Amino acid sequence: MRLNKKNIKLTCASIFIGMGLFGFNSFENPSDTTQNKKLENPPVLENIEFQKGEMLTYIAGYAMFEAGEAVVKLDKHTKNVNDQECYKVDVTGRSIGIFGMTMKIRDLWQSYFNTDTRFPAQFNRDIVEGGYTLVEKLDFDQENGKVESHWYKKDKPEDIKNEHFEMKPNTHDIISGYYYLRTLDYEKMSEGDTIKMNAFWENKAYDFDIVYLGREKCYTKFGRIDSFVMSPIMPENDLFSGTHPIKFWVSNDVNRIPLKIQAELIVGAVNVDLVRYKGLKEKLKKVK
Repeated sequence: MRLNKKNIKLTCASIFIGMGLFGFNSFENPSDTTQNKKLENPPVLENIEFQKGEMLTYIAGYAMFEAGEAVVKLDKHTKNVNDQECYKVDVTGRSIGIFGMTMKIRDLWQSYFNTDTRFPAQFNRDIVEGGYTLVEKLDFDQENGKVESHWYKKDKPEDIKNEHFEMKPNTHDIISGYYYLRTLDYEKMSEGDTIKMNAFWENKAYDFDIVYLGREKCYTKFGRIDSFVMSPIMPENDLFSGTHPIKFWVSNDVNRIPLKIQAELIVGAVNVDLVRYKGLKEKLKKVK
């Protein structure tokens, strides 16, 4: 297995692919092979609130190496953004180990999503990925289905680009979608049901489908945790392998936190594992 720059960048970026919704840019016009229900309005848990101050740390592993670290932090206070009361979530990521020496990645992603509707009002990125840099702000008009994009490269901060894009109303960004999946009532779903979502990523709107695969005991550093398992419906491509090349596990408890992401790539498997947590509603409980 050759560790070239392309594979290293792919590996480090995969931690964000896992923590968000697996890179919306990979899922244009997915092939639908499921025979079960398609849930445009899947059942949602009643009166669910996210625990302010919650912080989750993940490590991405590639082959025998640790490749990247991501920290997902929900602010202790709500923010007023675009005249909406919003949760604020920061996702910081960095390449580590041998990958950090070869490809420097230092990313900050932010989502401000409405505390009632859970749809984003604003999404920000400030990224350094090798020689590629970007500072971006997206303002969402959910009611009218519009996005205003403002961005520039760090080496040309005066060259600000302002663009406008169309999307469907009730569209998620890559972080708000991850929190939305934590609110669903999987007990009311059947194995094979498809969760349908609208998403916006890198200046383009997507229809995004995720298959619910049922319940499993997920092996973690904290022991075996009862969990719900899901997988995005993938188009045919030369990046991933297998029937369900990406799977992720969400804890079956009041926390509903992602425990693990597993991606089967042509260049090898990537695992993204929860390694630390604090500020949860309750401690993770092991099962036999």
